[in-house]
Amino acid sequence: MKGFTLLEILLALVLFTIGVISVLWLFSSVLVGSSDAENTTIAINLAQRRMEEIRNLAFSDIVAEAKTTVTGFPNFQREVEIDDPAGTPSIADLKEVTVTVYWTSKGGEVSESLVTYISRD
Repeated sequence: MKGFTLLEILLALVLFTIGVISVLWLFSSVLVGSSDAENTTIAINLAQRRMEEIRNLAFSDIVAEAKTTVTGFPNFQREVEIDDPAGTPSIADLKEVTVTVYWTSKGGEVSESLVTYISRD
């Protein structure tokens, strides 16, 4: 008997299809992971950039900023919070600055934050 039977061809086709679907799923997972890593890197860089801008301000000019879209990055929002770290007069010349960048990933909001302390000179 020469050639392949119908059963052998169907079995080979099923195995090939399973292999192709597995490879496509793997590519999809890698693409999503790469996108998440890229967004995290962008968010950290945007937070760092704003933190550097704040460090160059006069102490009295350092104020909180509401959550707004970052210019040039429509998928990202940034917020600046200013806190009194201990609430005591002994460290009244110290501000805790938190810069948080938000974006949407997989239907939910994700964020990255940087925190620093700035003192009056």
